[in-house]
Amino acid sequence: MVNSTRYAKALRAALTRAREAAVAAIKKIVLSLFLAAALEASALAATSLDLVFNYLSQGGKGGKQVYDGNGDQDLTIYEPVLYVNHEIDSKTAVFGSVVYDLLSSASNTAFDTGTGASKGGWQDRKAVNAGYSKRAGDWIYTPTLGFSTELSYKSLSGGLNVQRFFAEENFVLSAGIFHYADQAKPWDISAGAFRKWQDKTTDSANLSVTQLLSERDMVLAGVSYTAQNGYLEGTRNTVDTGTRVEEVLPGYREKYTLSGRYVRSLRENLALHLDYRYYTDSWDIKSHTLEPALAVSFAEDKGLYRVFYRFYSQSEAEYYQDSFLSGARTYMTSDSDLDKFSANEIGVQFTYAPERWEGMMGGDWTWGGTALYYDRSNDLDAVIMQLSLGVKF
Repeated sequence: MVNSTRYAKALRAALTRAREAAVAAIKKIVLSLFLAAALEASALAATSLDLVFNYLSQGGKGGKQVYDGNGDQDLTIYEPVLYVNHEIDSKTAVFGSVVYDLLSSASNTAFDTGTGASKGGWQDRKAVNAGYSKRAGDWIYTPTLGFSTELSYKSLSGGLNVQRFFAEENFVLSAGIFHYADQAKPWDISAGAFRKWQDKTTDSANLSVTQLLSERDMVLAGVSYTAQNGYLEGTRNTVDTGTRVEEVLPGYREKYTLSGRYVRSLRENLALHLDYRYYTDSWDIKSHTLEPALAVSFAEDKGLYRVFYRFYSQSEAEYYQDSFLSGARTYMTSDSDLDKFSANEIGVQFTYAPERWEGMMGGDWTWGGTALYYDRSNDLDAVIMQLSLGVKF
C-alpha cells in the first residue's frame, strides 16, 4: 500500500530543495545571481502571495511492502499551495501557507476495493503552516506552527529558528529546534479495519554556519539530530511471512546528519553550487547525497535558469528483508524506502519577473517552474513538476 504521508513529504522535499536553492545564499555576490532586483523589491513590499502547483507521477513495481503484495507503487499527487508573507515593518514579518494534496494510486484502488476504507482510490491531505519573524539587532527569531490531517495520519508541529549575524553579516550562525506530535491510524490486516490512533513524536535540532569567504565564494556547514518515539511503522505497510502481516519496527529511532555547501561565482551572472550530505541512524542506515548545480541569471537579474543533478545512495535498514518466509522476527519490514538503493535526480528550474508585468493590477509579478526526473535502483521512478505565480504589493 502506498503511504500518502511518506510520498507527499517526498514530493515537498524534492520541490523545496529546488525552491530553496534559488535563494539560499543571501549574500552580496549571490544576490546578483539570484534575482537581486526581485529580492530587493520583496524587501520593500508589504505583502507577497505565491500560488504554487505541484504535480508528481510515480511508477514502479518494487514496493514489497504493498498491501496486496503486487509491488505496485504507481502514484499521482496534485498539490496546490498558497504562500503568504506580510511585512509589518522592516524588521517584522508574518507568513504562512495553506496546502491541499490530492493523491491517487493503483494500490489505493486495490486497498479500497478490498476494504472500503476510502473512496475511489483517492485520498486528500490538508495542511496549514504559520510563522513570525523578528529581527532585533544582529538576531533574527522565527517561531513556526503547523498542522496537517488526512485519512490515517495527522500532525501538529512547532519550532523555533534563531540566526545571529557577525562581521557585517559575512558570517551567520543559525540554530533551530522543532517538535512534531503526530498520530497514525494503522490498518489491521487480519481484522480488516483501522485500529485506534497511535502516537508518534519527533524532536529535532540543527546548527549551521554560513561564511562569505570572498566576493566570489561562500561556504555553509551544518549538523542535525532527530529523535523519534512511538508508532514508527507505515500505517498500511506489510511483510510476506507466507501470508501478508503488518510490519513491525522499533518504537525509537535516532537520526544524524552532516551537510556542507560551497557556492562559487564563476562570473557576474553564473554561479556553481556543490552540496554534500551524510546521514546515519540507529536502524543502521547510512547514506550519502551529492548535488552539483549551475545557476544563470539573465534580463538584468529578473530571470534565473538553474540546472541541478542529485545522486543519493543508502544502505539497508537492519530490519529489512524482501520477505520473511523463513520465519517471523521481532522487527521486520519490507518497505522499499528502507532497502539498499541508489538514486539519480536531474532537473531544471526557471523563474522570471517580466518588466512589463511590473505594476500590473497594483503589484509586481513573477512566474516560474521546475521539472525534475527521479530514478531509483529498486524499481521506482518519478516525474515531478512545479508551476508558480507570485505577486508582491
